[in-house]
Amino acid sequence: MPQERQDNQYVIVGKIHRTYGVHGDLRVNIYVPNLKLPDTVYIKTPDNKFKPLNISKYSPSKGLIRFKGFEVREKAKNLTNHYIYLEKEKLPKLEKDTFYEFQLLDMDVEYNGKIIGKIIKIDDRLYPAYLIIKCVDDKVRHLPFIDEFVKEIDIEKGKMVVDLPEGWFSL
Repeated sequence: MPQERQDNQYVIVGKIHRTYGVHGDLRVNIYVPNLKLPDTVYIKTPDNKFKPLNISKYSPSKGLIRFKGFEVREKAKNLTNHYIYLEKEKLPKLEKDTFYEFQLLDMDVEYNGKIIGKIIKIDDRLYPAYLIIKCVDDKVRHLPFIDEFVKEIDIEKGKMVVDLPEGWFSL
């Protein structure tokens, strides 16, 4: 009997939007640039289980996807507004000093040898991106995600070492 996979073994890589045409095609937005989707992806069911979906057709340039067993518009409608999940180990390896957002979330932030908080969000709407840090004093502070402030990232230890700008704690 296969072991059931845990939530933390999957990561969101895209979202299914609305149907397109009459053959079960769906508009899709894949968040990971240049991701080559495997034959099977997953959606989360209302009871928080991961349901596998087999891709029968995918066009990244058109932003369309079709799944086996959902080749009719009426059936495909049941998949709209679902996130697409992949197993973390199926994600492409990144270049040095690049990270997936899920790797940084909930990471400890260390300054002068002390843990000062955890990363709770990354705001990448502007350049540079900002780390949103919930500090041990319960205040939420922002730190630009740049080399000047971020000195070391250790994914295995779940720790980021930073050098903070003067006055940062008074924000």
